[in-house]
Amino acid sequence: MPYGKSILSVTVLVTLALLLVTLLSFPSYATTIMSGELAKHLKAIDYGKKADNTWVAPSATEQQQFEAVFDAFIAQDLPLAQELATPIVYIVAQFFDTNTQATYYLLQERASLHSAEFIGGGTYVYNPLGLNAILQAPHPKRDTFTGTQAIDAFLYTQTKLLMLAGTRRDNSHALSTCTNGHYEASDVAHQTESFFNVAHKYMSDFDDASVFIQYHGFGKTTLAKLQAQCDVDNDLMLNLSESVRYNTADAEHSILHSLRRVVEDEGKIAACVYGNDTKSLGGTWNVQARYTNGSSNICSTSSSASSKRFIHLEQSYNVRRYHRESMQKYLKQALENYFL
Repeated sequence: MPYGKSILSVTVLVTLALLLVTLLSFPSYATTIMSGELAKHLKAIDYGKKADNTWVAPSATEQQQFEAVFDAFIAQDLPLAQELATPIVYIVAQFFDTNTQATYYLLQERASLHSAEFIGGGTYVYNPLGLNAILQAPHPKRDTFTGTQAIDAFLYTQTKLLMLAGTRRDNSHALSTCTNGHYEASDVAHQTESFFNVAHKYMSDFDDASVFIQYHGFGKTTLAKLQAQCDVDNDLMLNLSESVRYNTADAEHSILHSLRRVVEDEGKIAACVYGNDTKSLGGTWNVQARYTNGSSNICSTSSSASSKRFIHLEQSYNVRRYHRESMQKYLKQALENYFL
């Protein structure tokens, strides 16, 4: 081989080698690919124990970073979402569920419960083809069965987004500065400085037609109080609220009354409405409800009017334990009646 051509060949090879090294040195932001039973995967989340004190309030900068991640996640720009998620220790995953034979998208924390990087920011599951409803479990463990209930209902109803808080509501030692300081800082339904609340605000603003179902539960003492207020003796009981203190018309076209009518038609579970039938446990201090209802200050001020988009769904223990399948069927029918 002529000398000049030999030098040229070596130069090309060196250049290609340097280019390969350069490319390999760049960080990889590939989307994680997963398959299996999505319900099983989500139900395996470890929320920890009472007073673990592992929940960390995200800084204003971290909340802005998470909002950017969430924006890319919902836009289905998954490589960008993963690139933006890496600094806040989140992963983006595409998950093929073998039960529903559908593909979902997960935004979940990479760090485990007791690792130094864990903050308890929550898990978010997106179904781009789903009905325009967001199911939320702010107390997935402490309001017993509501985490499991929200997961199963999301998959059964094929709604758009599932939001699961990252820890038990009673994880923190400190109290939230919102809602008169009556709740732990880790209680995301009463905490404005959380990834959960960032995601809620994003979805509330993203589409004015979307509706929210937020799962809660109450115990025996509250059951007796609500039974007396609603004049029922059924231990299977719901207290449905739009998180405002006024009466609503039974015949109106709203997601709350759509759900109430479906439940009442079967006659198994008592469906009482806060403001109409009851005066307790209406979720007026719920910061996500306050945001969607247009409160002037979601940390400190209850909503004065309802957007008709948010249900604070309180359920007796026996409903949550024994009738979750019935509730998801009722919700599916109510959503179809409302949207279709």
